[in-house]
Amino acid sequence: MASFFKGIVLLASLATFVYSFYVVGHLVLFLSSPRSISKEWNWVFNLLDNESRLQTAYGPVVFDTLYLIGFIFQHSFLKSAFVKNLLAKLGLAGAERTIYSLTSSICLHYLILNWVTAPSIVLWQVDVEASAPLWWTFVITHGVAWIVIFGGSLVMDLPELLGVKQAYYDLKAYGEPLKYKSSELRNLYAHVRHPSFVGLSLILLATNVMSVDRFILAVLLIIYMYVAWSTDHKDVEYHKLQLQRKKLELKAQ
Repeated sequence: MASFFKGIVLLASLATFVYSFYVVGHLVLFLSSPRSISKEWNWVFNLLDNESRLQTAYGPVVFDTLYLIGFIFQHSFLKSAFVKNLLAKLGLAGAERTIYSLTSSICLHYLILNWVTAPSIVLWQVDVEASAPLWWTFVITHGVAWIVIFGGSLVMDLPELLGVKQAYYDLKAYGEPLKYKSSELRNLYAHVRHPSFVGLSLILLATNVMSVDRFILAVLLIIYMYVAWSTDHKDVEYHKLQLQRKKLELKAQ
């Protein structure tokens, strides 16, 4: 019976793996699609001259902020020691990461589908469709940033990151996947589970239309990343050591 339940958890983890990729695809389009230029907009510095534009932004700003707070709360609370201990007591230790990945994807998907734009107030806008150099600069910048993020996810063991490996190891009665990793890597994972702070920050900020809703999205997520990704000097030294080893391996080939 226990093996059957663990098999169900493994299937659920595989489904979550696929669903997470689906949501990330929507996230790429949501963050990196060039936004159209509106003929009616107002610089943030001229709000006092047109209060109606400020009033029309109240609703989107409030709802979008609530969506972001909900996502941030889920992303932090479900990785807390309280939740981990609770799942362990319920016999769901092997499904912990799957549950975390699934709920994160659901919250992110909900945010994307229900996001409300506030085009009446912008900080800047650039018509990238009017210029081929601007268009390619925008596309290449976002493309490189996403490649860095996806590449980093593969390096950081993507199946383990999304919970598939934990479910499989639990089914096979192996130890937790992290136990097979070095203490330095476990220390890094305790501080950072997503790659490229710089890459994601660049994607959030390098938009051709920085409306007030996009500005709030960028500021809140960057602050959250800065607070949550608390790397220390040991993590930096570990990265340096791995880079040196990789250089030596490349020279030897």
